Amino acid sequence: MTTNQYDSRTADKFVVRLPNGLRADIEAAASAADRSMNSVFVQAVRQYLDGQNRQSLLLDALTNAGAPLPPAVSSSL
Repeated sequence: MTTNQYDSRTADKFVVRLPNGLRADIEAAASAADRSMNSVFVQAVRQYLDGQNRQSLLLDALTNAGAPLPPAVSSSL
C-alpha cells in the first residue's frame, strides 16, 4: 500500500442514527451511482457543509454591500 492511499481501518468513525427509510434511500442512491453507501453519505454531508459555508459568505457579502464604502474608496469614485 502506498502512503497516499486511504486506509479505512484508521479513519475516524462516527455512528449515526438514521430515521426510518433513510438507509434504504442511501442504499438506492449508492446502487444507482455504483458507489458505496459511505461515499454517498460523505458526499451529502460535504455538500451540506459547503452550502452552509457558501450561504454564510453570500450573506456576509450582502451585508457588506449595504455598508457605506470606506473614505479611501468612495473618494476615488
